[in-house]
Amino acid sequence: MPIAGHAESVRLAKPQARRPDWALLCGYEREMLERLESTARPVRRGADIIMQGHTYDSIFVLAEGFALCYRIMPDGRRNVLNVSMPGDTIGYPACFFDTALYSVTALSKAVVYPISFADIAAIFRDHSRLALTLFCSMARHTAVLGEHVADVGWRNAYERLAHFLLEVGTRLAAIGLSDGTTFDLPLTQAKLADVLGLSIPHVNRMLRRLREDGLIELTGPRVRIVDRPALMALADFNESYLVRNPAERAAAHFSSCDARRRHDGGAAISRLNTAISTAPTQQPMRNHP
Repeated sequence: MPIAGHAESVRLAKPQARRPDWALLCGYEREMLERLESTARPVRRGADIIMQGHTYDSIFVLAEGFALCYRIMPDGRRNVLNVSMPGDTIGYPACFFDTALYSVTALSKAVVYPISFADIAAIFRDHSRLALTLFCSMARHTAVLGEHVADVGWRNAYERLAHFLLEVGTRLAAIGLSDGTTFDLPLTQAKLADVLGLSIPHVNRMLRRLREDGLIELTGPRVRIVDRPALMALADFNESYLVRNPAERAAAHFSSCDARRRHDGGAAISRLNTAISTAPTQQPMRNHP
């Protein structure tokens, strides 16, 4: 089950796949976004974007292609954490620690653009809408990781594979690469086994069982979900963590907060500053014998 052949030669998604609505951005925010996207650089298939144990001062937005996030265990085994797709933000813990906690390798030809730690600080200081978009991308990443923890810790092999196929189809549909039912799986069976924490023969048996039960059809890398409701029931799949756009909800909160700020003329901030300035100074703790 190789990666789809055409994935090497066609653009899989535009860099702006998940960027905020341009109508919501002011001029200088658009300029900042264009400047960040102008730093895009290609990554060959199989090349490392991030290497575990190395130092980084930036995160990366995956503009095109697919990538695999994983940790190398002391015995050399690979513990896969996530499959990154176009529009995903990858590597964000790496810039906050001394060294990267995991590796990210391109599964196909890819394009990434880095956002340096200095730019991250500037975005959160000066570009609140872009900061919300970045924050929401990380929130979605965390939600996906949480589901993968549930896969390994709670779902059996059959349910685990069903959940993963539904997740991949839903994520690809969100960026226009699938209708949610038919899609090309961007993984070999060996890598799929790593993602699911199963052996390759076990993955083969579970795929065959899903086909025999009439839940999916499989032709090479192409998957077609035949009975989505039944597959969702089997996997206890709730797509809300993927299809609900946290950026829209965050933008609504931002607009409400901005309107209140303009209405009260900054009185709330003044009251907060007054409270801070008049608060009693905390006395240092004393050592007792």
